[in-house]
Amino acid sequence: MQRLKRKHAKLFWALFWVFWGLEGAAWALRLAGEEHPWLLAAASWITILAFLPLLGAGVIWRRRLQCPNCHDRERSGSVRLNPKKTDCCKSCGQPILFDDQI
Repeated sequence: MQRLKRKHAKLFWALFWVFWGLEGAAWALRLAGEEHPWLLAAASWITILAFLPLLGAGVIWRRRLQCPNCHDRERSGSVRLNPKKTDCCKSCGQPILFDDQI
């Protein structure tokens, strides 16, 4: 049985939270930028650049975290970090296991 790599799930979550961190920073800059127009410009650029980590997370999820048994990219993916829990594929019903699980 093939297994997914846990490092890909960790990278997915890291990129996902980097996106939300950048979006939060842009939001804070927009609030502080009511008096300073250059802060509004910085917030706009941060908002645009924040979508790069989100795009990277989507690519990792679609290419590296799909069911290794049936390779169904439309329905089954796993991004669990807890090694004690497993997801099952919605297409073939097989458990989606990572390299650190028994």
